[in-house]
Amino acid sequence: MLQNYFKIAIRNLIRNKVYSAINIVGLAIGVASCVLIFLYVQDELSYESHFSKADRIVRLAGEVKFESQETNKFALSPAALEPALRREFPEIDNVTQLLPARTQTVWYKDKSFNEKDMVFADSSFFQVFDYELLAGDPNTVLDEPLTMVVSEDMAEKYFGAVENAPGELLKVGNVSYNITGVYRDPKHSHIEASAFLSRSAYDASLDEDTRTNQWFALNRYTYALLQNPEQLPAFKEKLDAFTASTVTPWIKENDLNATMTFVLQPLKSIHFDTEYGADISPAGNISYVYIFAAVAVFILLIACINYMNLATARSARRAKEVGLRKVVGAYRSQIIRQFIGESVLITLIAVVLALGIVQMMIPTFNALTDKNFSSGFIFQWEFLLVVLAIVVFVGGVAGSYPAFFLSGFKPIDVLKSEKAPKSGSVSLRRVLVVAQFTISLILIIGTIVVFTQMHYLRSRDLGFNKEQVMVIDIPNSDSTLVQRLPTLKHQLLRNPNVEMVSNTNDIPAESLSKLMTLSEVDGKMVERALNVMFVDYDFLDALGIEMKEGRNYSRDMKTDLKGGLIINEAAAKWLGWSEPVGKRMQMADWDARVIGVVNDFHVKSLHTEVEPLILALRPSSAGYLLARIKAQEMPATISFVESQWRNFDSKHPMEYFFLDEHFDEQYRAEEKMLTVFGYFAGLTILIACLGLFGLASFTAEQRTKEIGIRKVLGSSTGGIVLLLSKDFALLVLVAIVLASPVAWYGMRTWLQDFAYRTELSWWIFVVAGAAAMAIALLTVSLQAMKAALTDPVKSLRTQ
Repeated sequence: MLQNYFKIAIRNLIRNKVYSAINIVGLAIGVASCVLIFLYVQDELSYESHFSKADRIVRLAGEVKFESQETNKFALSPAALEPALRREFPEIDNVTQLLPARTQTVWYKDKSFNEKDMVFADSSFFQVFDYELLAGDPNTVLDEPLTMVVSEDMAEKYFGAVENAPGELLKVGNVSYNITGVYRDPKHSHIEASAFLSRSAYDASLDEDTRTNQWFALNRYTYALLQNPEQLPAFKEKLDAFTASTVTPWIKENDLNATMTFVLQPLKSIHFDTEYGADISPAGNISYVYIFAAVAVFILLIACINYMNLATARSARRAKEVGLRKVVGAYRSQIIRQFIGESVLITLIAVVLALGIVQMMIPTFNALTDKNFSSGFIFQWEFLLVVLAIVVFVGGVAGSYPAFFLSGFKPIDVLKSEKAPKSGSVSLRRVLVVAQFTISLILIIGTIVVFTQMHYLRSRDLGFNKEQVMVIDIPNSDSTLVQRLPTLKHQLLRNPNVEMVSNTNDIPAESLSKLMTLSEVDGKMVERALNVMFVDYDFLDALGIEMKEGRNYSRDMKTDLKGGLIINEAAAKWLGWSEPVGKRMQMADWDARVIGVVNDFHVKSLHTEVEPLILALRPSSAGYLLARIKAQEMPATISFVESQWRNFDSKHPMEYFFLDEHFDEQYRAEEKMLTVFGYFAGLTILIACLGLFGLASFTAEQRTKEIGIRKVLGSSTGGIVLLLSKDFALLVLVAIVLASPVAWYGMRTWLQDFAYRTELSWWIFVVAGAAAMAIALLTVSLQAMKAALTDPVKSLRTQ
């Protein structure tokens, strides 16, 4: 029986080559798209899953609220929290804290590199996070001071092979560290580190009060390992009680009008948690994962609709086959199994073709999504389950309606008349075509909206000039290098193509320091936490930031050092100052007056509003050197800067980037979304048009005699084309009406993530609708034109 079903299915595929090809190609494209998106979604959702204790690990994030101020949320917590957790919470198995080391220059013999992702860790780190160690004991690798564990990539970069690394010395800044282990970088963790350095020597340099009693010094990432995940609510309750009994009294003793709480973040939730600032790495966006998953379902659904449409449309061709089978004793259930089996066979063929497409597209997909997928995923059980689910879903869903419809033919009606039964429900086919184009239009409109928003982000005035600014990373571990920066700045300015040079501790698009200040409000000093950038005298001129009122820092005004501060408009407004110049502010060892207010400029992406900011004068600020250079002769100017750096400092390699590119990296997720949306919107239109082409071809075939008679009676070619096209055009028009409000709501919701955004203009929907209509009509007209040009004599002989 099964062999007979298989033979019949193969014969039908061969007999109807065009329709079989449309179905298989459409399904293959849909399945390939679904598989690629599955890989992306699985990759995003797999963060931290490689750690066996992931369900038991939580991060303690700090939330600080000053009087009359919104809560400040940080991924950081104080150093004092670690000993307190060990002392007061016996239900915790272990605790570890991380401290980013920022950019450090690393030397090994004649090799030197600037390493950006080095992290200070304590001896318990590898006991909490069970990295795969290729060398070393996780219980002891960081026990001793001045030891370090390097990644596999770093070991190969410096020593050629993993086995050569243990026992070697690397000089980090001015300190030599002994390598005691090598770990394999998991790639799917929010902790992005090239090496972990023992923190014991650093901690020993701190005073006892800082290590155990400074609760507002939020500068570390704290992780606790619970004995079991069910302890989380009880642990949070006890942690709140500890905060009330220990931290709150300390706040009052120090006369701070603020409150502080600790929030528990389960490890697996951190990658998508965007609430907390100063995180150790950029957070992902769970909404994009949901969007891409929905797109995969939509594309697969469109491919299924194609199959259902074409199968029911051509059902009359198989009516006599069904009638004869019933006459010779076939049950309806057997016929249903036969047609669903044919659907599953087509799906299997499409899946095989889809896997070939996926293999060819993986390099391109990797480039689009910044991932590193390989062909090995085919042998993973999760992927095999997804393929099986696709075969069952597509084969069952797409084949179910045609199977039940065809098996319902009555043999007496089919066999006694020359007239074939109706080819399925025309109304249903129209609904399915409308559904296809509705989905396609939603994706097209979404693509256009994302494109216009990205254009808006790139073209909006940021309040500073990010073009032609070369940013040089300054290793801050060498104090003599920082002291000699004025010499380098003077040498660079000798080149006429170097217009301005400035040094600063932070730049736009980087996470800023937030310090507690005392600000004069209504005649009294009140506490406020503000973002702070430490800059030199030339910073505002170098970035083209304009003064709104007051003046810039001046080398002639000695009181500007620790006695003057510049703020932005947002800070003045937030503090309620209508006349900010002259207002008093205290911060760290500053006791100053506001000497100027700058126009607001965007330090962060346009996802967020401009925040209150202090630009504090510190001429010796280390971190970055900014050089504004002219566009002409840029390669020669860059070579000049590199040569001056070598003359200035032969020990540290020079690393640089351009500020505009660095700032635009904040929109990398949106860039990926735009590209992926564009590709998949195109694929949905392609699949929909394949189905439309098949339906148009079948419609023309059904109306062959009618077309012949109309031509004999004098109808023009244009009239015939219009006759065959108008019904499909009406369906696309209905899809436009249905898709527009859904797309408007969805994209309006997406745009809410941006504090500054483009408008959802009417022309977006007009362009999308016109494009869909033009593509649909072109697809149908090709087949209609072919039918209209057929010799009417031949048309009338066909029936």
